[in-house]
Amino acid sequence: MKKAYTITFQHVLNYGAVLQAYALAKFLNKNGVETEVIDYRPKYFVYQTYRPRKGIIKTYKKILKNIRFYKFRRDFIPLTSKSFFSVKALEKYFNKNNDYFICGSDQLWNFGLTDGRIDRGYFLDFVPSSAKRISYAASIGNTPFKEADYENINTILSKYANISVREDFAYSQLQKISNNKLNPQIVVDPSLLIDDYSEILDYSLVPDGDYVVSYLTEDSKTVREYIKRFIKMTNLPLINLGHHKIEEAHKNYLYESPSKWLGVFSKATYVCTNSFHGNAYSLIFKRNFTVFSRETKKELNRRQLTLLENLGLENRFIYTIEELSQDHLSPIKYEEEVNAKYNKLIDASKAFLLNIFKQ
Repeated sequence: MKKAYTITFQHVLNYGAVLQAYALAKFLNKNGVETEVIDYRPKYFVYQTYRPRKGIIKTYKKILKNIRFYKFRRDFIPLTSKSFFSVKALEKYFNKNNDYFICGSDQLWNFGLTDGRIDRGYFLDFVPSSAKRISYAASIGNTPFKEADYENINTILSKYANISVREDFAYSQLQKISNNKLNPQIVVDPSLLIDDYSEILDYSLVPDGDYVVSYLTEDSKTVREYIKRFIKMTNLPLINLGHHKIEEAHKNYLYESPSKWLGVFSKATYVCTNSFHGNAYSLIFKRNFTVFSRETKKELNRRQLTLLENLGLENRFIYTIEELSQDHLSPIKYEEEVNAKYNKLIDASKAFLLNIFKQ
């Protein structure tokens, strides 16, 4: 059996990050590739994850969330037995390894998230020449590479056996820094590689009857007005799973485990989101949804739009409140119009990844 190590954002308090790490390892193990997720914890993420919040109550709730995320990683993500806090530790441990190493998905090439610099760990720059380096659905978010880093990044990536990214913005950036020599492939996020999440789903917070779910990673007056209008149009209770409390919500679940978060998400009648993974899990569970444009970091919209355009669902992306209409409450015709495109897109990404291990 072939062996692969994946490295991604997994030791963070972010539902999408943790779930995509689970999904990639699950998909590979299911397809005959023994996979472990490298427990890489750079110091800047350790600080963000464990630093106290303002106020005793918020700090207590963050501690609870950390415990719940820890239990999820322990129970469902095949982490390496050793944790690594620096690139030097990675280099020392893997210096004689000749297995497969996969970086991705998530925004692990976004230096805005990695302490303002290129993190060599997430670029697999610790891997010996005897091993195979692969990127799967790597993203740079909305942050273009710094011109000063072009040569260094190009040199590192030229050692890769296969390169794939998650959206067209990352594709254009890699082509730019390499004069079109890297030629990456655009593939889907790992969360979309599997459709059976039954192993981890917890329905204990799912209410009886229909409800709207909001999962928003940006808080603003406009975003809140979007939610207010949506629930007024549907006349349904709102369950908020986002990062900020919404007063109009029937329930605010901001600190739950990934399993309970996903359980509530999977049964929603409608989903309102501006998050890529909010969009992705709406598609996985065949939910009716709208995606609202970000007000800041608008380049991040390309992550959702790349996916929606491939499925002919770009009309579900709303740029302004005024665009929200009754048409957005109509059921998405998954069976008739979406599933064939969706399956074709997913199958191409699965083939890209599994063919690497057949070579």
